[in-house]
Amino acid sequence: MMSFKSFMLLSLSLAAISGYVYAQIAPGSNAYLPPTKNGYDYPEPPNSLKPGPPGRPAGPGPRPPAPPGQPRNIPGQPGDDHVHMPGMPYEFEYAVQDPETANDYAHKASSDGDVVTGEYRVQMPDGRTQVVRYTADWKTGYHADVSYEGEATFPQGPQAGARGGGGGGGAAGYKY
Repeated sequence: MMSFKSFMLLSLSLAAISGYVYAQIAPGSNAYLPPTKNGYDYPEPPNSLKPGPPGRPAGPGPRPPAPPGQPRNIPGQPGDDHVHMPGMPYEFEYAVQDPETANDYAHKASSDGDVVTGEYRVQMPDGRTQVVRYTADWKTGYHADVSYEGEATFPQGPQAGARGGGGGGGAAGYKY
């Protein structure tokens, strides 16, 4: 008669062997293995990011100057191989004027798909209005012209001889 210990050892050994055999027979049963080469339903991209031929240094390095008559690639500018796809034209405008919280700002912008022009206004704490007029496009970036309207005014401090302190005595404070 077989002891319980022997029975358990034999059944665990058989389970381990059958699990190993099943993993070898059933390919693809292990979800942690990488997929087969091009195992997806789409073709490989034509310009894949593979290392270049040996003998050529990898990564960006010094480039020879552009031949005469050829445009140079300027840092921060799109390269010669850049293909620009225009966006959708749009236009929007909004404004907020809430005297209770002293919020006063506005923004309006429009785009023809290539160039965005706009203006935004913000009420500054000193009473002036900051006006930013801007243009932005895909080739030259963002260009802003900042100006201010109005005169800066500052609240008067406590009068000489008056009691200073925590806003008491009917002094106007912030309203929330």
